[in-house]
Amino acid sequence: MNKPVLITGGAGSVGRQLAGMFLEEGKSVKIFDLPFMDFTGLEGEEGVEVVKGDITDAASVSSAVAGVAGVLHLAAILPPNSEKDRDFTFKVNVDGTRNIAQGMKMGAPDASLVFTSSISTYGDTSEEEPPVTIDHQQGAIDVYAESKIAGEEIVISSGVNYVILRIASIAVPAFLEPPEPWPFTADQRVEMIHRDDVADALRNAVDSEEAVGKVFNIAGGSSWRLSGKDYVEDFFSVMGAPVDMAVYRETPGWNDWYDTEESQRILRYQNRSYDYYSGQMKAIVEEMMAE
Repeated sequence: MNKPVLITGGAGSVGRQLAGMFLEEGKSVKIFDLPFMDFTGLEGEEGVEVVKGDITDAASVSSAVAGVAGVLHLAAILPPNSEKDRDFTFKVNVDGTRNIAQGMKMGAPDASLVFTSSISTYGDTSEEEPPVTIDHQQGAIDVYAESKIAGEEIVISSGVNYVILRIASIAVPAFLEPPEPWPFTADQRVEMIHRDDVADALRNAVDSEEAVGKVFNIAGGSSWRLSGKDYVEDFFSVMGAPVDMAVYRETPGWNDWYDTEESQRILRYQNRSYDYYSGQMKAIVEEMMAE
């Protein structure tokens, strides 16, 4: 049996999607997640090893990473929960990342660690000329971004083979309630990315020798470059709801347009355009209306 790829936070939707991608290729995976998570469809499946543990427990992390081919580190406290308790967010997002890196140095020194960071680490770039490049100064405007900046620093200084992905806001093709407020102003630049393109970037990063030691912006590409108002108007049009229901941020958030030329060249993940996503959303709504 080949060495497995470890997916932390692997019982979540993206983790499950990645597991399926590896299994289709005939590769094995190790799923690491909290004991109370739903592991239906993972436990007992051929090629899948489920490890129930806590990312903040160094011993269980060290055991999980031992002998793996690579690590896709997805486990994290995400907004809005990340903003409720800074200490807990840092315990999971920062100390947990340190546990992964230290465990790999001992138990999987040749493996690559793919760390999921965020474009939120750039802060408010709305007054600057786009696109935002990876060498742009980081400046957190929330606890989540703070934790990701700290996590990046740990990974870079750890001595492990790393790939850091600063991922844009993820567009999920599903019927979802609109956020209140939207995380941007009406005239702010917005570039999201399809969920499946994120999965492709993660999948390709863990095997790429050229990606090792690099930091990448991961965003949808030119077709996804809109204003906040354009994106929200499209969303409400698809949903058949009045756009005057939309509530925007009063001050700019951390969304912008991003330089993804190098990440796309190496990782080949921008496979789904904004029009493709819009078509998916329209089909989902039409199917719901027909029921």
